[in-house]
Amino acid sequence: MPLFLFFTITMMLLTNVFHSQADTGDKRAGTVSINQNGSFTEVTMDFRDATHKEMWSLYTQKLLKVFPNIEADYDALIARGMDRKTYRNRLKKLQYLKPQVPREYRDEIEGMASNFSGGTDNIWGDGKLSVDELYYINLYIDIIMTRRCSVISVFGPASVTGKNMVARLADWYPRTDNAVFTIKNGEKSIVNIGRLLRCITAGTAFNDEGVFAALLAAETSVSADFESKAYSSVMIDIRYALENFSTLQGVAKYLSSREYTFSHQVFLADSKTSKVLENNLNNGGIRALRGANSKLGENIDWGFDNAVAAVNTFFLEEHCRGGGVDPRWTNIRHELADKLRKSEHGEVEKITLNELKEIATFYNRGEGDNYPGSSIGDIYNSMTQHIVLFEPGTFHLKVFFRNGSASPVRNPSFTTVPITFP
Repeated sequence: MPLFLFFTITMMLLTNVFHSQADTGDKRAGTVSINQNGSFTEVTMDFRDATHKEMWSLYTQKLLKVFPNIEADYDALIARGMDRKTYRNRLKKLQYLKPQVPREYRDEIEGMASNFSGGTDNIWGDGKLSVDELYYINLYIDIIMTRRCSVISVFGPASVTGKNMVARLADWYPRTDNAVFTIKNGEKSIVNIGRLLRCITAGTAFNDEGVFAALLAAETSVSADFESKAYSSVMIDIRYALENFSTLQGVAKYLSSREYTFSHQVFLADSKTSKVLENNLNNGGIRALRGANSKLGENIDWGFDNAVAAVNTFFLEEHCRGGGVDPRWTNIRHELADKLRKSEHGEVEKITLNELKEIATFYNRGEGDNYPGSSIGDIYNSMTQHIVLFEPGTFHLKVFFRNGSASPVRNPSFTTVPITFP
């Protein structure tokens, strides 16, 4: 081989190695890709041999290149949400939650914080993010829970595929930092649908076994005495359960055993069925799974053998307090009954994914001037920030994200997100 050709090839190989290591940090640092996709960002993380701290440090390094103002943006979000006194009180409560966060997740937060400028200084509205402020971004639900949401699923004879199909609506405050994370970490791989920095915890997620989980509030506010017990973060625990248990029952059992600051529900699904874990901590600490044929409280009707839904109310007989039914529940039942009506030949219709989407995006359209949320009982409403359509048996995922504080669109458009696990 001519000498000049040898040196040319050698330099090309060295250049490729340099760029590869510059992109990933080193061979242990795994890989991270960040791609903007309209109203949300797709993030794919492949741990390889990386530690949790290395992985999430790499993530924020890359994130700052794409969103250079994200640190100041999140700090301003915190400052807009509370005054200085409230800030101090909430960060004080935070200190009682942190010790129960598993070590690997604390490493992730510390890895993220290493690329921000706040360090350990907690200063309200300084334009910087401290370590504690990153904890707060991920754990604030456990301190100020007020979330409204709903979930609907059909399975078995009610589903056109015979498999489970799920529609999840998250009703919350508007943001533009929506994200879908595919986290590849061997047997602990998950998809987490959240925010660019509220990504250590999981409020809507599923694992590589197809077990899906979604958090809903339930007739509650946070009134816990944070000093009295070693409370855990429910969204931390949802992620932990999905990463460490392969079945719906295993996830439910774990989430039924922990101490939390507020009552709530976790909607759980796999390829065959769905259940709602009613963690009612205000009624003697009763926790139980509700299924399609569970016995419900007085005057609570359901009537579907192969469908399960949840709104922000406990419905099990031992939990139900009466006082009326959430109008969204009534509309979910009405829409399901309409889709599952018997044909002229006496056969019960089956619901397609598109029809499930129609139920999830239902609102009273009236004469044409109405908008989502203009009527009590709208399933898709003015607070809906994202809608997820998911088929656990095939990992088919479609998402809609509302674009920040813009008025809710009348006909939301969904994007398919390809999911591949190792």
